[in-house]
Amino acid sequence: MIRTQVSRLFILISFLTLFLPLRAEDLRFNLYLNVGFINIQAGSAHIYDRDVIFNGQDALLLAMEMSTDNRADRIFTIRDTVESYNSNADESLYFRKTINEGDKHVVETALFSKDNGHFIANMTKMNNATGKRIAHTTEWRDSRIYDVMSMLKFARSMDTSGSEPGRTESIPMVNGDQVITQYLVYTGNKQVKADDGRTYDCMIVSVRDYKEGKERETLKAYVTNDSLHKPVQLDINLGIGTTIKALLK
Repeated sequence: MIRTQVSRLFILISFLTLFLPLRAEDLRFNLYLNVGFINIQAGSAHIYDRDVIFNGQDALLLAMEMSTDNRADRIFTIRDTVESYNSNADESLYFRKTINEGDKHVVETALFSKDNGHFIANMTKMNNATGKRIAHTTEWRDSRIYDVMSMLKFARSMDTSGSEPGRTESIPMVNGDQVITQYLVYTGNKQVKADDGRTYDCMIVSVRDYKEGKERETLKAYVTNDSLHKPVQLDINLGIGTTIKALLK
């Protein structure tokens, strides 16, 4: 259960592209693991973006890396990275996720395209240890298909001025070898003290989906209530009473 939930949120840097390191945003976070009554500092996370060249065209790389430290490794080991390549027209191009969690080593990719106004995601799931393909599927939608990083970018772009808590946006997002609907719910504002010593006025966006007919919250993002919408805190629900909090440092 923990591995399934974590793997939905992280991807490895792709070695298939040539990029120019023009970094626009570079944010680092402390990780805190909460399991029942146990709450410990657990490692670090890194979110950044770069202007890149992907398949000969200008693109934006959105990436997130997360790693537990030696102490947390005794409870659960995570070495995951997420990459999302997007065109300057803000359309998805390519997504890659490498999951290294305990004895699970999986690579998930999605190659995006368009045909006659339809948005297409070709998704592949591989065993990274054996190189064996686990699954391959193709899905079409009438609107852009997101991945977890472009979804987070979408959440950060939400203008909640004048909005009442409960306002909801829905988007299709790749998840393993399928496309699911994610619901982004604005739940209000809160003052959040980060590990950089500052207190930020943040808007809160709850990311939810449905599993077996039941609504569940997979991520809660606290982003600054200004034009930057900088992520200050991310609460990641791993399931069975376990969460990871990423706090800006």
